[in-house]
Amino acid sequence: MFEIRIICDTPDVPRVAQAVLGSVDAVSVRRYPTRDQARTRLYITAAHRSPHRDCPRCDGDGRTLWFLPDGTQEQRPCTGLSADALHAAGLTQGSTGREPWHRATHH
Repeated sequence: MFEIRIICDTPDVPRVAQAVLGSVDAVSVRRYPTRDQARTRLYITAAHRSPHRDCPRCDGDGRTLWFLPDGTQEQRPCTGLSADALHAAGLTQGSTGREPWHRATHH
């Protein structure tokens, strides 16, 4: 397991987070403003990507429907996060949420 720390412009959060989350299996995602409030800090605790054989989000094929920052949808690698979890953590277009997300069970 490892932690990824990202500092980026706030409008770029959905695009940056989804790019990173597509290459790892996230265990938790936390989002905070930088001290000067000008940008956003993301902390993603993750593990190396698993084969997703028993993942309920992607039915075991390792791919799931992602809601992209521009409002479109696309099949991309599954992270095990639901659309609701991404939205609650403020990682989707138009989301104002800032709730930390933690995986309840590992796959």
